[in-house]
Amino acid sequence: MSRNMRAEAIRRAKTGMLHDDELQHLILERIEEDGSFAVAAGRGRTVINVQVSDGEVTLTGVVRTATDRRRADLLARAMGAAGVENQLRIAEDGAAGKGKK
Repeated sequence: MSRNMRAEAIRRAKTGMLHDDELQHLILERIEEDGSFAVAAGRGRTVINVQVSDGEVTLTGVVRTATDRRRADLLARAMGAAGVENQLRIAEDGAAGKGKK
């Protein structure tokens, strides 16, 4: 999506003029382009699912850090979400917590 088209889509989203599927696509596209969510070899896995219903966004999946969780929330709001239900979980670090009860 070109910069002008994205700016127009964001403007439409913030005024409630985007359909849910358009808002979902816009948010997913922005997450994919955001380098902070990129996963380096051997590091934790980031999986973010986005669902939109009546402009309300639900984020599910797994991120590496609390910062990534917050960043995804802010990104969805910046793209025009009327509200965000952030159900993202933070991945446990490899051996941390294994074998402990």
